[in-house]
Formats: sequence, structure tokens, C-alpha cells
Amino acid sequence: MDDAIQFGQKLCCADVSFKMLTLPKLSGSDKVKHLYNVNQALKRQVAPYESIFIFNQDQSVSAYASGSSFTVLDSPHIYRLKENLRAYWLSNHSPQFNQWILFQDGHYSVIMAAQEINGVFICTVIDLNKFEILKYNRSNGSYMDFGFFSRNEVLSNTEVLSKLSISIDDLNQTGGNSFFRDHYLKTVPMEGTDISMFTVFHTNHMWSFAKIAVLVFILLAGISCIMLLFVMLRLNKLVIYPLKQINAATKHLEQTGSAQFISHTDSHITEYQNINQALTNLVEQKISLDNHKRAEAFQKDHARLQYYHLQTGSHFFVNCLKSLYSMLANHEYEKMQRMIFAFSNHLRYIFHDNLQLVPLKSELAEVNDYYNIIMLDRITPMILNIHVDDESLLKYAVPSLTIQTFLENTAKHNRQSDKLLIFEVNITSAELKGIPVMQLQISDNGTGYNQDILDQLNQSENDLFKKEHVGVSNLKQRVALIYKANFQFAFYNKPGGGACALIYLPLVEPSAK
Repeated sequence: MDDAIQFGQKLCCADVSFKMLTLPKLSGSDKVKHLYNVNQALKRQVAPYESIFIFNQDQSVSAYASGSSFTVLDSPHIYRLKENLRAYWLSNHSPQFNQWILFQDGHYSVIMAAQEINGVFICTVIDLNKFEILKYNRSNGSYMDFGFFSRNEVLSNTEVLSKLSISIDDLNQTGGNSFFRDHYLKTVPMEGTDISMFTVFHTNHMWSFAKIAVLVFILLAGISCIMLLFVMLRLNKLVIYPLKQINAATKHLEQTGSAQFISHTDSHITEYQNINQALTNLVEQKISLDNHKRAEAFQKDHARLQYYHLQTGSHFFVNCLKSLYSMLANHEYEKMQRMIFAFSNHLRYIFHDNLQLVPLKSELAEVNDYYNIIMLDRITPMILNIHVDDESLLKYAVPSLTIQTFLENTAKHNRQSDKLLIFEVNITSAELKGIPVMQLQISDNGTGYNQDILDQLNQSENDLFKKEHVGVSNLKQRVALIYKANFQFAFYNKPGGGACALIYLPLVEPSAK
């Protein structure tokens, strides 16, 4: 194909006779001489599967040479092909010279390339049906077939493809070869054209042996797998059994009893019975030690919570006694009675087992009682706003004095303020690490936290015996001991002034604790 294009370019640019034929005024004798020279050049160049045509619009210049594949019997078809090619190139307003183009006229499927100079065209065509690459001998059992196709149809050697049941879709697809088929198909696009070439390698002489070898291999592999399975089953009873029992005992170490493990340890082998008995004793000892450890941890946590509770209670009692003393000094006896009534409700609320949680509804009632105590002792008014987003949250349990602790701090640290003090509690549902929780947002419009206190409160570790900010620190310690996980505290100052605390607590029914 490259040689054909180079020949056409050389003929157009360097051949004197061809250039003379492109002149408009050329005598008859000179034209005959130059046509003869050009015809000889075409015959020397043309390949067995080629035809080279020279023509112009008025047919004053006409010559062609055909290879041996274009026989004399095909002369009418060759002449018709020449006329069709002439009509194509003369009617094409945007010809693509020096490029190979697919052309079909009903009898021929060819690819063609053309050059033009001064209205004279030289067109080289290759007959795809008679194009041969190799001469080969099929007698030795190793042979191949080839041909050409476009995206929509097969252009040559359709008989071979029909015999092998290869369709145009198979040619356009890649990677469709099967191991057990009697042929191997390979396709490759022809550069500079819109067609591709296929080659079919007949492989039935190879697969006939390969099929037998593969079948024998599959049979041997199947027998080997069956034997391996049988050996593994025997090894499972003789060698792996102790390991399985140890693994089963490990899984039962966290259970509350060893009965389930014992029910799966039957064996008629004495050595295995000894192993099972030893593992059973180990499971029972581990469970006994875990129960003892949990009991000690419960007692320790209970004692620590009692300490926190008493520490918080003593701090509050002192404040109440100071207020009652002040009322007594001022002869405010009616006010003292209301203070003692509210104080008794508070004592009734806090005197219970501190490992038991209280419903949120009871905690809010305690906040109202404590608010009444504050208002009896406070000169300037104070507003209490409580908003519960979902009333179903009222049934869930929280540690006692969770909200009251912050109300006490607000009243204590803003006692000298003359402005209207507002204490707000917003309770909503939320999620913490994908787990549903209760969110408590507790804030006021007071002086807020100073930076040192804020840093201490936001630390994960708290001093167990610190003397300042006892209420909030104790609350954090009690929450950590009760819930162990799935809770969170955050403390900050609001931009407009005032302290704010965010508390996330798990949703726990009162009966769960």
C-alpha cells in the first residue's frame, strides 16, 4: 500500500510522459507515444492483486494495468469498475487524495488511493477478494485463512467465516476466543483506512490433544480433592479436635456458666475427656473470678459515688443554712417556712441510692423546687425557662442533680449582678457517634466562665479531691461511673455573654438501673 502511493506520487511528479499527458494541447502522435510509456510503467509496477487506472474528465487520457488476479475474463467488469471510479472521483467535491478508501460496486470490494494533477487522475485499487499475503501448504495440518471487513460487513473470504460460524459482531469484538474452539481469531485495523483485517488460525490439531490432557487433569484433580477431603476429616478427629475444644472454651469464657460448653464436649477417647475436663474447670474459674471482680468494682464505684454525693450535699446544706440564718435575723418567718418546705422536698429528692438514676421529669421538678429556694433568698428577680422538645424524653432517666448543679452555680456566681438573670434549659433528642442520646443545653446570661475554669472543665480528667467547682466536677465523675461510655460534656461562653454547657446522655429507662 505504501509502495502504491509512492509510485503514484513519483508518476505525478517525476515521470515525463505522464506530465506530458496532463498538457492541454498535445498532438496525437505524441499522446500515443506517451501513453505507451505510461502503460509500460504501470505494467512494471502493478502487483498481482492490483489495478492502476489513469483517466480524466473528457476521456482524452485513459490507461490501465491489471495484475494476474484481474484475468481477461474480467475485462467487462474491469471496464465497469474504471467507469465507476472515474464517476466517483470526478463527482467528489472534497476528494481525499493519498488515502486508502473502501469502494464497492457490486462485483468488486476494493480499497483505492488516488492522486491528481491538472485534471488527470491516477487511481490504484487492491481487490480484497483476490489479495494474497502468503503461499502456504495445508497438507501439514497447520494453516490459516484471512480476509477483510468493515464495521458493518465482511468484505472478503466470507465462506471461511460462514463455515466457522463467525459473524461480523465476533469480528468487531475482541477477546472472544475460547480455549476449546477449533480456531483462533485475530483482528487488526489497517492504518489509514476504515477497514480491518482478520486472520483465522485453525487449531483443531492442537486442541484435539489439549482436550484429552485437560480432561485427564480435571479427573486427577477431582480424585485428589476427594482424597484430601477424606484425610482432612480424619485429621479433624485425631489432631484438630483439641484445638477446636480450646477455641470453644475461649468463646465461653465470657459466659455466665459452663453448662453449654460441657454439653458439646462428649468424647470416647480418654485423653480427650481429660482435656475437656481441664477446659471446663478453666471456664468455671474464669467466670467465678469475673463475677468477683465485678462485685468489687460495684462496691468501689458505689463508695466513690457516695463520696461525691455527700460532698455536693454538704456544699448545698451550708448555703441553705446561711440563707435560713439570714431570714431569722431579719424576722422573715413566713419566708423561712416556705424555705423549709422547699428544702425538705430537696432533701427527700437527694436521699436515695446514688447508683439509681431518676426520671428526667423528677429532675425538672427538683429544679423548680430549688428555683423557689433561690427566689426566697435572692433580692433581684431571676427567670427560669425550661423547654423539652419531645415529651417522650421525660420518661428517660438521668443522674440526680444534673440540672440543679448548674442552676446553683448560676445563682451563686451572679449574686451581685443587678440585671435580670435568665437561666435556660433546652432538652432535645440527638445522636452521638450514631447512637440516639439526650442533649441538654444549659445556659445563662451571667458573667460566664473565666478561661482557667473553662480549660479545667473541658479536660477529660478531673481532680477527685479539688476544692473549687465541686458540683460540676462531681457531676462529671458520677456520669462517668454510671454510664461508662456514650456520654459527653462541653463547656463554653456564649458570644453575647453567659455560660453554656452541652451534655449528651444515653437514653436509659429508669428500670434499667
